[in-house]
Amino acid sequence: MENIVPEDPADARAALDGAASARAALADRATAPWWYHAGLGLGVGIVFASIDMGGSLVPSGVIVGGIILPATLTLSVARSRGVSVNRSVSAPGTRRLNGLYLLALVVLGGLGLSLKLAAELPGAMSVAGLLALVLTVYVTRRNDEALRRDLLRRT
Repeated sequence: MENIVPEDPADARAALDGAASARAALADRATAPWWYHAGLGLGVGIVFASIDMGGSLVPSGVIVGGIILPATLTLSVARSRGVSVNRSVSAPGTRRLNGLYLLALVVLGGLGLSLKLAAELPGAMSVAGLLALVLTVYVTRRNDEALRRDLLRRT
């Protein structure tokens, strides 16, 4: 197979401009709506709060908040935007942020669980869940911004 080299610089520029406008359109569609970020935060908060409530709510909260809600939100956004947003975590600008986010969730969970079990402080996991909710909204919005910036940078 041979490469096709445009002989006219105007044709080459038009092709590059077409690619740039396609990337810009994709960047606009790849950004998730506000309810996606709030819903993911709510899912994390449900997981933490269900642990605080204990009993049979623990598995239900983990399944609903950690599996069903994120999957439903991702499918809903992909359907409404035509683009799946779950790859935003692989944008080059978010790797360190997502690592720190995961570490922060583990620390919040450990701290909340320690205060609940060792200090018998009621509501400790719920407070940790509220902090995790806010952190999740912040991180997912930053992931979207980094993905958008990455898509636009390559134009």
